[in-house]
Amino acid sequence: MSLLTYVREAIAEIATVGSHGDAVYVNTLCIYPSNGFVQVMVYGNQSSFTVSDNGGAVNELQAAGVDLTRSDASLSRFVKRHGLTFRHGEIQSPVCSRAELPSAIALVANASKDLADWLFDNSKIKRNRDIKAIVRSLLQMTFDRNAIKEDGTIVGVSNKPHKFENIIFLSNDRRLIVDPVIRDASSINARVVANMDVRLANLVGVEQRIIYDDEDDWQPEDLNLLQVGATVVPFSQSAGVIRRVAGL
Repeated sequence: MSLLTYVREAIAEIATVGSHGDAVYVNTLCIYPSNGFVQVMVYGNQSSFTVSDNGGAVNELQAAGVDLTRSDASLSRFVKRHGLTFRHGEIQSPVCSRAELPSAIALVANASKDLADWLFDNSKIKRNRDIKAIVRSLLQMTFDRNAIKEDGTIVGVSNKPHKFENIIFLSNDRRLIVDPVIRDASSINARVVANMDVRLANLVGVEQRIIYDDEDDWQPEDLNLLQVGATVVPFSQSAGVIRRVAGL
């Protein structure tokens, strides 16, 4: 494999494009402070388009525990420097042509990243971010909301129903369990037991992933224990992993 081919394939795993309702999502190479990749949404037809960060910067900060006491006016002034607008928590581009669309996508993605960076630098941050809220926000930006079952249950080999934060209903009778875990002994044990019981049931079409916050101070033995339940994925890599498993 040539270097050119390797780089193309590496980028293709991150910079993906897909349908999301009446819009198209674009996963960019811009990175939020949490190490998650910036995703933008494109709306329009064959001749005119608008681009939005779908509230990505604000959702990123709120999920991380940032105290957003600023008014929309101050955020709007920040975004306006990029030639964009800020409405209802979203960064939006002006209407653009097909030729202008690539630049609009890059502009919105960079503005979303810059706004998140600025808010992190100038806002009060809680000690621990809410990994469950961050994962749910990621899923809502990746899948149609009707495909996401929040706090759903699946019965394991013991015939006991187990509750999971997120169950994604995919095509062809496939389900994807996306199970965030916090660095706490009771949470770790509960997620291991639930995931292992479902895994041992060998349910057709069910995939499982446990997501942990790799910005937290996890011990190797705790991560090894989680692997007993299901495949473990650090949040910083979860967007790409989830898309690949879902076939997006």
